[in-house]
Amino acid sequence: MLLCFHFIFVWNFCRVIKGHQPKQLQDSECPKTIICLNLRGMDPFLAIALPKLLDQDYPNYDVFIVVDHPDDPVYKFAQDLVLASGKTNVKIEVLTNRNPTCSLVNSALLQTIQNHGNEYEVVAMIDADAVPHKTWLRELLAPFRDKSVGTVTGQRWYFPPRASLGDLVRYIWNIPAVLQMVFFKIPWGGSLAIRMDVFKECKVADYYEKALVQDVPLFDILKKSGYSVQFAPSILMMNRESITLSSLVPWIQRQLLWAILYHSCWWKIVIHGILVTVVPVGLLSLMVNGIMLHNIRIYLSASVCLLTYGLITLSQLLLLENQARKIVKRRGECVG
Repeated sequence: MLLCFHFIFVWNFCRVIKGHQPKQLQDSECPKTIICLNLRGMDPFLAIALPKLLDQDYPNYDVFIVVDHPDDPVYKFAQDLVLASGKTNVKIEVLTNRNPTCSLVNSALLQTIQNHGNEYEVVAMIDADAVPHKTWLRELLAPFRDKSVGTVTGQRWYFPPRASLGDLVRYIWNIPAVLQMVFFKIPWGGSLAIRMDVFKECKVADYYEKALVQDVPLFDILKKSGYSVQFAPSILMMNRESITLSSLVPWIQRQLLWAILYHSCWWKIVIHGILVTVVPVGLLSLMVNGIMLHNIRIYLSASVCLLTYGLITLSQLLLLENQARKIVKRRGECVG
């Protein structure tokens, strides 16, 4: 049954990618867009990501950066980067509206939209560790040609810089997580856009004021008003950061918690997560019992099942990795 789940997820992901032709908006089609970037601490890729964000091939957008605290070193760092770029379409603010009923990320997002959002047709969000390519914004907003689309999202894909245990586990864990997010229409706030008219019509701000994240709840919020979430494969974002195993565990726990709290299909996600853990562990237990009981039939049966499961899973991972690398290569980015 678990392999059937995996096959459905993989088939859906590959179908979406192969059926998607990267489309860019013409200048006359580009809606006026506000990009929200929340900063807290010195992200190792900010020096690369921010200049690329300010140099988008897009005629009509502004970047609003909100720093959690004025004493944070990233505040001056961002100011220096913006000054060096010579760009005038960016503004840096300090978070002043700290809403006690939601997260700091949502507070920063609400502060930007409430103070400046009325001038724009689309609000986009990006994480500090997401490095956008030149046409990222054009490709992100292109699906809005379809008026039934309320939100467009990318996903993240990890390219481990080294083969540490934490990097490897996160890489392997993230692939089925991406498959689930695409299948169940779970948006990712690291590369996300919402039409401003949809934001207001669906009263998204009211939900943000009581939530810890800005992305996962959008599926159910928009679905009530007949709007859809669209995944854009061409803006799959590469993440090359390293992580320790001790830091990875709470990170995975948070990802699962957000799905449980804010997505209507949470129970399906939990069942899949349980099966992914129980099946290989159960087969390993049967192998050990077979050895202890001197029962060669149990041992061989469990071994064959585990080997088959491992080989099929590995082949699926390699297929998905190949698809992700093709997307990156088309953008001219390094995949080494």
